[in-house]
Amino acid sequence: MKYDKYIIKKDKTDLLSSLKELNKDIINESLEDYDLDNIEDLKEYIIDSFAFCLSASKTDLFTRLYFQKLLDNENSMNMSAYQDDIEALWVFVYEKDNYLSYYIPTEIKKIIKKELNIK
Repeated sequence: MKYDKYIIKKDKTDLLSSLKELNKDIINESLEDYDLDNIEDLKEYIIDSFAFCLSASKTDLFTRLYFQKLLDNENSMNMSAYQDDIEALWVFVYEKDNYLSYYIPTEIKKIIKKELNIK
């Protein structure tokens, strides 16, 4: 998978801070694609879109298993996130020690745990 242009420096794990760490070309392209004015609007768009999509598929067993695995492997050596997750800007890749890892922003993680009733 091609993570190079999506690798960020992990500092804070909220969505807005994570978006600010991304390559500006990715942000500008997303703003244009979704016809949004600024990064704060993009943050809200991502949260709303993710919540809607997850709500529509939350009863699917494979969806539950996927998100449980995604949460379980967060910040580890196991890259469970798909390229599409990263390109959708709700999973972020960063360098940890000598390998790449990922995290889910706090707002998205809260939606996953609430919708899927995962602890």
